[in-house]
Amino acid sequence: MAAVSSVVFLKPLPGRLEALMRDIGRAQKMIKRMGGTLRAYNEASGPNAGAIALVVEHSDWKEYGNYMAKLETDKDWQSFVAEISSAKSPNAERVATGLNVELPS
Repeated sequence: MAAVSSVVFLKPLPGRLEALMRDIGRAQKMIKRMGGTLRAYNEASGPNAGAIALVVEHSDWKEYGNYMAKLETDKDWQSFVAEISSAKSPNAERVATGLNVELPS
């Protein structure tokens, strides 16, 4: 089975990196509880240099589907998303998103 991962690139706004990292920590706990594995990467070079790539990994499409079903109905997650989406002073700008599927080797 092919692994599936979703990625969000966030560009921290000036002076907001520490607050963004706290948000990422909160998100990581919820994502893990719902069955995902979150990895955060600092993009050192390339088109999104300076951005943080948040990658949520799943072993296959079935696991991804189960995770998404939980994500859509989880009250804690919904509250968290509403909170960060409505912030008057956001911690980051969303640069890009994507869904990746592992190629067979």
